[in-house]
Amino acid sequence: MTPTLIIFLLVIGIATAIYSGVLGTFMIGLRRLPRNGRVSHEKWPTVSIIVPARNEAEVLELTLKSLLAQNYSGDWEIVVVDDRSTDSTPAILAILAQSESRIKVLTITEKNPPSPKKNALAKGIAASKSEIIVTTDADCTYGSGWLQGMVSYMTEQVGVVAGLTIFDLPSDSVPIWQKVQWLDFFVQNFLAAGSMGLNHPASCNGSNLAFRREVYQKISGWGNHARIVSGDDVLFAQRVGLETDWQVVFAPSPETVVRSLPVETFRELMHQRLRWASKGLTYRGSMLTFLFGIYAYYLCLIASPFIAYFYPSSAPWILGILLGKTLVDFVVVRQGCAVFRQERLLPYFMPFALFQTFFVPYFGIAGLLLPYRWKGDWYRTARLPRTMKRNIWRVRKFVRRHRHAESPLP
Repeated sequence: MTPTLIIFLLVIGIATAIYSGVLGTFMIGLRRLPRNGRVSHEKWPTVSIIVPARNEAEVLELTLKSLLAQNYSGDWEIVVVDDRSTDSTPAILAILAQSESRIKVLTITEKNPPSPKKNALAKGIAASKSEIIVTTDADCTYGSGWLQGMVSYMTEQVGVVAGLTIFDLPSDSVPIWQKVQWLDFFVQNFLAAGSMGLNHPASCNGSNLAFRREVYQKISGWGNHARIVSGDDVLFAQRVGLETDWQVVFAPSPETVVRSLPVETFRELMHQRLRWASKGLTYRGSMLTFLFGIYAYYLCLIASPFIAYFYPSSAPWILGILLGKTLVDFVVVRQGCAVFRQERLLPYFMPFALFQTFFVPYFGIAGLLLPYRWKGDWYRTARLPRTMKRNIWRVRKFVRRHRHAESPLP
């Protein structure tokens, strides 16, 4: 083997060892979650559930009826923010609000806010008065003990409580990519739970998030991130962990799980993942370093089979590294499934392992550059440097001129 090849094998081998160690720390965090304190409040705090909704007529009624079935011991309300809906969402809300005094409806009419969801959440929070704010999405369902379970983790030191969100498996006959995205989404969530178990909040999900109004006011809501389309959850939790003394904890109990609907088409999945990745450059330094390290490692994994093909002497080493990495992933996924009782997802592990190897670096990098479609509008979070924009404009101008010169005469 050449010296360059030996260095490559050493680098990818060491990277695999570091990767395994990092995943091991997440597992330590998962095992610590049951230690999170719970309290049965003598007087349960008031709660406002904020539900932003845009064109959710198909699922909104089911979501609100599921919320109305909560068994919460204190005073609580539901604030639904109709964010410029053009379907029958307003009519559904009008009917429900008339029959349920607990539902308050706000309507947003301003055109093209820079971050629609954060704008809707901010308006909903401003219209509420409760001590505890809980955010969720308009396409979710909940157990009757969800709200009380989440608030029970709000001890004196805790400012933010995150919960698990999972996709439901409606049938076994759906396409394989649907099954892979269910497992992938679950893995993202339980790794976020593990990071909180280590007192290092890295991510969370806005469909299942509770925080004190005091905390929200202390850090001025989303602050400088208010104009970023995504990140109403993870960027908020990271800022609380960095800028305040409040604890950010994860609620591991079964009653705090929220069930959400997955996207229905592969095209929607692509845009969803681009949107999630688009906020990457706004993460704190340690998180950003970790993510780009993962991207570089996965790119090396993708290159490994080609190197093994052209340099057969390296094949046994590369095969050992790939098998070792896959084994580590399986052990971690199996433990996460066991902790949250989601063993039904394990049969989809192998296609998931292949999927993430290619798509983690793709979405991580493409999300910083490419536009994406969300709720009927197009967005681009990243801004290209001026020199790059100028060069792209020059290329486009040249291509148009060239096409015009070659176009046939009428």
